[in-house]
Amino acid sequence: MERVEKIEHIWCDKDDRWIYLEYNEINKIVGINFRQGDDYKYFKKSWCFSDKGLTEFYKQMLYTFPIEKVSVNTLEFINKCMWAYHAAISHNEEHNVE
Repeated sequence: MERVEKIEHIWCDKDDRWIYLEYNEINKIVGINFRQGDDYKYFKKSWCFSDKGLTEFYKQMLYTFPIEKVSVNTLEFINKCMWAYHAAISHNEEHNVE
């Protein structure tokens, strides 16, 4: 587990979500989470922690899609990863209902 040196809360109007980011001492992202909607109080209360699955997915996407990563800014890339992660989980749950 990496030591967290900095935390950011970022509002993404285009994607209608609050993003939680943790950074280590070399300013590398080591934790991510998000909450759809603009309720900042609820976001702060219930979503300000690193989602381990999303964080690992993001780290994998950095290596899986390097061309996509450099074609957009960091926040856009993070949002693309979040949409892909959410869609994959939703589709998996939808198609694996017994």
